[in-house]
Amino acid sequence: MTPAAPQSASRRQIVAGEPILLDIGCCIDGYTIDQTRTAVIGELDDELSRAYDVSVRILRHVESLLRPGASPESLYAEALRLADEAGLAAHFMGFGADQVRFLGHGIGLEIDEWPVLARGFSDPLLPGVVLAIEPKFTFPGRGVVGIENTYAITVDGFRTLTASPERLFRLPLQP
Repeated sequence: MTPAAPQSASRRQIVAGEPILLDIGCCIDGYTIDQTRTAVIGELDDELSRAYDVSVRILRHVESLLRPGASPESLYAEALRLADEAGLAAHFMGFGADQVRFLGHGIGLEIDEWPVLARGFSDPLLPGVVLAIEPKFTFPGRGVVGIENTYAITVDGFRTLTASPERLFRLPLQP
């Protein structure tokens, strides 16, 4: 943290078992993508590990519905349903007053564009739309776990634009 960038995660050292959320943006030829990966030094506890697995399950399910004609609000509703079925709705996309009411967003020239994968966004997805989909779970005082990819809607489905390996990155404990 510096006067030029006065915000960050904190000055506190990351400890073993604490989730490390890596939210990575990239811009190529003026177009932006967004992706998130989760890492941990050692292992996540059972609740955080299960929440990470649910975030991946939500992403895979939304991918199965991702095609022209799908409505952003229906994709969001499916994500809410899966988070609720897993008993994690209170932690989905934030917690308490900091919980946001979306699953993802359009992306391209700007990091946040239309459409938003949220209630009230019913216009069907069209080929050429690019979306960042980011199911995440927040546990106050413990951290955030999740995954995010960027997708281009194609005539017959979607193409994933992010290429980082999709896995929980486990870093070795240091003696």
